[in-house]
Amino acid sequence: MAKTATNQSGEKILDVLNVLLRNFTIGLTPTELTKATGLSASNITRYINTLEGKGFAERITDTGRIRASHKIAQHAVTIMRDLQQAESRIQESLKRITREI
Repeated sequence: MAKTATNQSGEKILDVLNVLLRNFTIGLTPTELTKATGLSASNITRYINTLEGKGFAERITDTGRIRASHKIAQHAVTIMRDLQQAESRIQESLKRITREI
């Protein structure tokens, strides 16, 4: 299946996000993102604007560097809670099943 320009752009945005996730604490400058991803400065600017606009990246106030936003961590916590609830339901089902044997 051939990749469309939209798919390629989406993949590159995710590449940028993955680099940001690996550097959450200190963030990165656009120049550092360019070096880390091999993408052009204009593409980095465009992708960062997209990520910021959707709430997945943010600027660190003190330094102006860019990092993945706390929204990512919030999603991770939501996933973790969902998994815990699923585990709880599974354990309850197992108790009922084994109780009846």
